[in-house]
Amino acid sequence: MPNGTILGHLGFFVRRGLLSRELCRLIRGEMAAATQVPAMVRPVGEASGVVDQRTRRTGVASVSASTRAIMEDHLRATKPALEHHFEVQLSGWQRPRFYVYEEGDFFTPHRDRDTDDPAAPDWIKARQVSVSVFLNDEKGGADSESYSGGCMVFYGRRGDGTFAIPLESEQGMLVAFRSDWLHEIRPVTSGRRYSIVTWFH
Repeated sequence: MPNGTILGHLGFFVRRGLLSRELCRLIRGEMAAATQVPAMVRPVGEASGVVDQRTRRTGVASVSASTRAIMEDHLRATKPALEHHFEVQLSGWQRPRFYVYEEGDFFTPHRDRDTDDPAAPDWIKARQVSVSVFLNDEKGGADSESYSGGCMVFYGRRGDGTFAIPLESEQGMLVAFRSDWLHEIRPVTSGRRYSIVTWFH
């Protein structure tokens, strides 16, 4: 996970093995069988979201209350480490989203927090730390349910130039970053990508 180490030097929080392989497998199975709705985006100047598959294409799986509770137990346990790492006081998190990226699905470069747009709702402006938890491996994997493409890429500036750092997902790994970091999900080229996302405020 060399790029995870680089992101750590840039101030990101990376925790490998947050979820066990067995738990990842169980949650993936539930997500695969669950009802899904298309994920939305919020256009600049609008308070509510819309489905725009030119910008974002992925499904949001509806999982059981018990699965959400398991994930929230992990978030609760991780919260003190996030507060220490990012030197912020966090009051809680927004409801976790369970995303399924099919072949061809993607999310163009975006920030999870928008404080410049007056139309942005307070719950978006309140986001401080974004969290993604990967439920399967990119390319390889012990359980043979991996995928290709779908890489999470972070963008930043250094001096007069810009840089991009791709993060290859690892089953059970959590990555957290300040919600104003520009990032994207590249198109999935084969298989199915599973992840859980939330935002601490």
